[in-house]
Amino acid sequence: MTETVFDEAQWDMKDFDWTDKTFYFVPIISIFNKPISLGSKLEQLYREARQAGYNILGKMVLIQYGVLKGRVMIEVEKKDILDANILHFEDKTSVDTIVYRGTPGGISKAVQRLRERVASKRRIAPRAIYYMYIDKPGQDYKTVIFAIT
Repeated sequence: MTETVFDEAQWDMKDFDWTDKTFYFVPIISIFNKPISLGSKLEQLYREARQAGYNILGKMVLIQYGVLKGRVMIEVEKKDILDANILHFEDKTSVDTIVYRGTPGGISKAVQRLRERVASKRRIAPRAIYYMYIDKPGQDYKTVIFAIT
């Protein structure tokens, strides 16, 4: 089994075009921006996406940054008919990212810095913030934060 190495340079302070990307999601409850029962929600996410016949693209799992509720989602191949658990970016969608280095409890300040950077650069506030955990045992905590506009 080959382990993929995380290349921070591909994610830190980058812009991506997510126009026409499609994600399958399940709702998740968060307390103080921390997802509750993430492991069982990930199992549910993959199970439901497969049962609905979606082809899962890549290994990126995104968690919506939110106070009480949000989504956990994975990228899937778009089908002709979309169901209720699909988030599809039809219009022009830009994503700005940063890599946060530190414990999960300190992510709020990094999210605020990204929001300010996006508002200054794009002249609009992000419509949503998502994040992807990168940390592995024995390594520093790293999280990629995504601001979607």
